[in-house]
Amino acid sequence: MTQRPRIDLRPGVSEPVVLMISRREVEAADLASVLSRLKVFLATREDAWRYRGQMTLVVDGYNNDPRELVDIPEVRALLRGLEAEWPYWAFFFNQVDDSIKLLLSCVAGCRFLGRGAVEMDADLVASALARGFGGMNIVFDRFGFPEDELEKMSNGLVEVLQQAGMA
Repeated sequence: MTQRPRIDLRPGVSEPVVLMISRREVEAADLASVLSRLKVFLATREDAWRYRGQMTLVVDGYNNDPRELVDIPEVRALLRGLEAEWPYWAFFFNQVDDSIKLLLSCVAGCRFLGRGAVEMDADLVASALARGFGGMNIVFDRFGFPEDELEKMSNGLVEVLQQAGMA
């Protein structure tokens, strides 16, 4: 039996951008600071296109904390706020690291079992994905990006979720 080659629909990261959220921002629940830094990515058509699928989500300042980020209630709260206020994450977050997995675990987790183990709520996952796909569609419509690229990004997002056991 021959195996068909696997096609990776996720784009690679060529111009990485790090969305660095500091411990200070987490502890102060300073979502406004985070959101203000994200405005530039939608400023022009060229910027949006250049940084599509290039952003890595990093929450800094917890290296000495024995807990996984998803186990920290303040991190979960800030990332839930980010997902609710900035639906464009599905367009900008890269599909090759754990950024999407971290965000969705914080947003759609219903039980946090420790050591990074999360029980997901299927309805919360579906709602977050609807907002993410909606945000992706808004960016594509706003700037008139090619429909075939939207399909590739959407399929790549679904693949990330399947590999993470979230879909």
